[in-house]
Amino acid sequence: MAELMNLTGPKASPLWAVQSLVFLASMGTGVVTNGIFFIAREGFGSSTTQNFGLGALLGATYIVGAFGVGPVLRRLARGSSSVSTRCVLAGLSIIMGCAALLPQLAAWMSGGPERAYWSAWVAVAVYALCSGAFWPIVESYLGGGRSGTRLRRAVGQFNILWAAAVLLSLLAMGPALERYPLGVLLVFGVLQVASTVLLWPMGAEPGVHMPEHHDPHPRVYLPLLTIFRLLLPTSYYVVSVWSPYAPAVMDRLGIPVGWQVSLAAIWMLSRLVVFAVMERWHGWHGRWWPVVVGVVGMVGGITLALVSPLFGQGLGVPMLVAGLAVLGVGNGMIYSAALYYAMEVGKGEVEAGGTHEGLIGVGFAGGPVTGLVAAGAIGSGAFGGLSLNIAMLVILGVVLAAIGVLVGLRVRASMREAGMPPGG
Repeated sequence: MAELMNLTGPKASPLWAVQSLVFLASMGTGVVTNGIFFIAREGFGSSTTQNFGLGALLGATYIVGAFGVGPVLRRLARGSSSVSTRCVLAGLSIIMGCAALLPQLAAWMSGGPERAYWSAWVAVAVYALCSGAFWPIVESYLGGGRSGTRLRRAVGQFNILWAAAVLLSLLAMGPALERYPLGVLLVFGVLQVASTVLLWPMGAEPGVHMPEHHDPHPRVYLPLLTIFRLLLPTSYYVVSVWSPYAPAVMDRLGIPVGWQVSLAAIWMLSRLVVFAVMERWHGWHGRWWPVVVGVVGMVGGITLALVSPLFGQGLGVPMLVAGLAVLGVGNGMIYSAALYYAMEVGKGEVEAGGTHEGLIGVGFAGGPVTGLVAAGAIGSGAFGGLSLNIAMLVILGVVLAAIGVLVGLRVRASMREAGMPPGG
């Protein structure tokens, strides 16, 4: 983002300050992007279809924020030399925190949550819009002034910290969900605003992005980069199919409200473990088996999670736990590998953060849209007597098959570009 504003800082921001901001801000992001569906169900009585709509809105506004951050910063830079990247980041963080406060404040002012459901939609739209712009800028502070081993170590810590923060935020909200669902958003909104104090030691501008001179990488890295870049938004698409539907699955399995969020967060725990292992152990570099593990974990995990209610509580709950654990392994492996190959092939510039987050936003939006299409098809009779979860699996299967064909074609092309024979 420093290049976008033509106001570059001379050196890297203190890593402790950046990572502390990442941890605190990720807790709020985790509650809004993953916990909002439980909050909306408990606080406002939202239906599954309404949760799918809320998720689609979240993804759409996140895309706008991520892809729009570059042009907005350029306009700010042209309009005023006094506007710093830190000012922009502080403004975004404060707006995100205030958006999280809105549902509880609206419920208090209107005399009850039944009259304030609109506030959940406004809060999600504003928070996701700002979040899509917020994270690429944070990533510019993380990477600016760092290269090589320093950059890879910082990014590895970044992944572990944000994943741990998201997990902890969901575990923390679980006990309060049944009695104070909107209070959860209030607490994390205040935390989001308070985190802005960490911006002061980070500096007015990110450090100068330092190009890295790469040693020649193995030829196989290019097709691996291609496939993982395509699998990254796909993995978020699969996860976002699950998130809005999770409260309905938990209800059908008879899981108490206080335990639902903690159980739903199992995939985040297994993802965190994968992040830590892949950051420390490098035996997977240049290998094809992580592709297989990532795809099987992603597809197998979501399948088990969606069909678990069909088997009743006795078998369904273990199936759900297993499915979510496998889903987290697949998601973690895909994310880690996509990031590693982007840096190693030399195309992981910080300024691409908006595109990276925008592609994740496409995944965020695609999952809830799948749920809405499935619900609409069932309502119109197009799927006969299929249940919603099976209808979602059918649509999910068609979409993943189409993506599989695209991945195959792109990988063959990248293998030819790398001078590798097909299958070689």
